[in-house]
Amino acid sequence: MAKRKGRSKTAYKNFIIEQMMSLGTYKEEYDVLIDTLAETCALRDKNLSEWNKWTKKTGYSMVFPYTNKNGSTNLTPVPFYTNNIKFNDTILKYGKELGLSPLSIKKSMLNGEEDDELDAFLKESSSNDA
Repeated sequence: MAKRKGRSKTAYKNFIIEQMMSLGTYKEEYDVLIDTLAETCALRDKNLSEWNKWTKKTGYSMVFPYTNKNGSTNLTPVPFYTNNIKFNDTILKYGKELGLSPLSIKKSMLNGEEDDELDAFLKESSSNDA
């Protein structure tokens, strides 16, 4: 597992806003979503840091043996691993909502062009009717 230097929620928020501004998609109305995405990114980094410490201490990375009440031992996913999957899924969903994925950027550009063509058609039609 690679080491990752964690960022603060504020650093992530600034980074996300900077990315959105460079794409021309930032609006203040998105700040609640941006805050949630930034918090999730910071929590994911903390989870990864704790996971690294736990792996060094125990030697287990993704699964560990767990003995239940009946004495049966099974391999169980490490909670850090399952948390990381959930954090990454959430980050991807919020990233798409905020237009930070290549597919969402492409869709928003296509939608913008379609709206412009429709607006032009409607304006032309209304001017012809007058």
